[in-house]
Amino acid sequence: MLLSAILAPVLLSLMLLLPNGSSGGAAPAAASGGPVLIELFTSQGCASCPPADRLLSRLARDPKLAGKVIPLAFHVDYWDYIGWQDPFGSPRWSQRQKDYAKAFRSNRIYTPQLVVGGSAECVGSQEREVLKRIGDALAAPPAGRVTLAVEPPTPEGHLRVKIGASLAQATAPHDLDVWVAVFQTGLVTPVGAGESASHTLHDDYVVRRLEKAFTLPGTAGAQRSGEIVLGLDKRWKMSGLGVAAFLQDPATLRIHGAYSTRI
Repeated sequence: MLLSAILAPVLLSLMLLLPNGSSGGAAPAAASGGPVLIELFTSQGCASCPPADRLLSRLARDPKLAGKVIPLAFHVDYWDYIGWQDPFGSPRWSQRQKDYAKAFRSNRIYTPQLVVGGSAECVGSQEREVLKRIGDALAAPPAGRVTLAVEPPTPEGHLRVKIGASLAQATAPHDLDVWVAVFQTGLVTPVGAGESASHTLHDDYVVRRLEKAFTLPGTAGAQRSGEIVLGLDKRWKMSGLGVAAFLQDPATLRIHGAYSTRI
């Protein structure tokens, strides 16, 4: 069963004892599958997270993985008790991580954790394991396909996103969820307290908004399109914003297709 919010910090401390150094592994060879969504659960309040944050950024820049991976960083809020309130943290992202633990039949809630394709996880700073999970996910083509068309933001800060989703093969006897995320890169934060006090942290692909656009039947040949209007904070730099969309099974949390674009 899931850990309670009270017990989570204790388990976090234990998980930080795990090795999390980079192994310097090479990017997986190009495969027919992809793109695969990789979700990093991280926090500015966790001293072990910056190496995972940097690895996520490197993977996004790796030319061998261009068009193969879609990175997102979900900043959890349960590290805030240490003394630093992560400006990007949200209880929604903490709950998303707990939902994955339940789907994986695990009681481990920790950072930095990387979830690949909604179906596998590992410590987000262990490069060799991260690349292995990505390679495994790319070995098979996704069952679904997602497309995106993003209109320029309005002066009022509204972003209209058009999404298409389709399935080449059946995945579930129930509807699948189509989610749209707004992310931001190039974020710089001088940290004044907690485990990373006096450090300046650099974060990329930070999820700022996540909304469900519509549902799609899990049957072969299913297809649907729709649109969603998202509000943007005027303090966000437009040059660092992007949009990702993905098709996810609400029961297993497996992701069957994804796509991303910059605004």
